[in-house]
Amino acid sequence: MKYKIIALDIDGTLKGDSSLMSPYMTRILEECVSRGAIVSVATGRSLKSALIFLQQAPMIETIISFQGALVSFEKGASNVWETFLSSDEVSLSVDLLSQREVDIVAYAGNEVYVEKLTDWAIAYGERNGVEIIEVESLKEIPRKLYRVLGVGDPDIIEVLESDLKSGYSDKLYATRSLPHFCEILSIDAGKDKALEWMCSQFDAGFEDVIAFGNGFNDVEMLRWAGRGVGMEGGESVVFEVCDDTAKSPNQDGVALYLDNLLENDQIGV
Repeated sequence: MKYKIIALDIDGTLKGDSSLMSPYMTRILEECVSRGAIVSVATGRSLKSALIFLQQAPMIETIISFQGALVSFEKGASNVWETFLSSDEVSLSVDLLSQREVDIVAYAGNEVYVEKLTDWAIAYGERNGVEIIEVESLKEIPRKLYRVLGVGDPDIIEVLESDLKSGYSDKLYATRSLPHFCEILSIDAGKDKALEWMCSQFDAGFEDVIAFGNGFNDVEMLRWAGRGVGMEGGESVVFEVCDDTAKSPNQDGVALYLDNLLENDQIGV
């Protein structure tokens, strides 16, 4: 069995305590590409944020961002698959989040919108190098939205995600990217769905995909992939669905795991 597509979460998977990828990691990823494999990140980050991290990884040209709402080729030069929230879905999302004690944030491309410029929103913009745009109503943004985000206490977010999954899974896709982030996207979004679309473009099936992840938002991807690999130190739910485990990103877990597959000729075409 050879894996044609390698899907890598960023935070907690490729990226550990350091923002820099090791020479060993880059060498292994380059070798995977030289064998004919497609190496892609699959992240909850925006495309802009993912590209900043990937400046150190020129071999990764395919990017799944916004929790699988956007697939880009050629280092973001070509957006080839997108799922947006409809106006009704945006309205429903904002109404549902307004009932909870959370800050609400909306994303359209590289633009981030809020109805209230809180201290958290200001700090978030500064930390991520994006402008936070204050609007009267998130329901009336004249742009298509990839996602609506609720930010709050982890206990509130955990209950919120559970309620959304149990009561609205036929209308919206909800996931936690961090313990204090609950993201709402189109029902057609998700890292697994984005990878399924990629497979249709590269004459591959789910069995040809190996995926690495550590968080709540990686669960569907790890369950769907031919081999789902959970990262040491990840959320407990990850280990309920993955097929195998890798060492933490601080120990170059992804590189070590892929190196072993390369030695056994299990990467490429």
